[in-house]
Amino acid sequence: MKDLSKPLYSLTVGEYIDLSKEAFAQEAKKLLNSTDGTSGRSKSNSDIIFVEEVQQLTGYKKSTIYSKVCRFEIPVISKRRPLTFSRTDIIDWLKAGKPSVINQEANDYLSKT
Repeated sequence: MKDLSKPLYSLTVGEYIDLSKEAFAQEAKKLLNSTDGTSGRSKSNSDIIFVEEVQQLTGYKKSTIYSKVCRFEIPVISKRRPLTFSRTDIIDWLKAGKPSVINQEANDYLSKT
């Protein structure tokens, strides 16, 4: 469809389908160019991740992640909706053998005083 000045309500069904296909193709091309295989709400270069990506990193179910957050067993940035995590903190936590976060925070506090 070449005439972009034509109002939407005056389009024929065929013109509308062509316009929808063009718009979809443009958006799909943008998405494919902007991401490198990651899905969800964050980009791969971002350190902020959400529950779905923590599931992929740890292999835990969503319910297990929520229970670990409540028991202070996993590092979390924000406990509000949506839960936000730091990718580097989660990876460091996994490398350290999944220690309890509350013990680490208590040790940090005691070392400061």
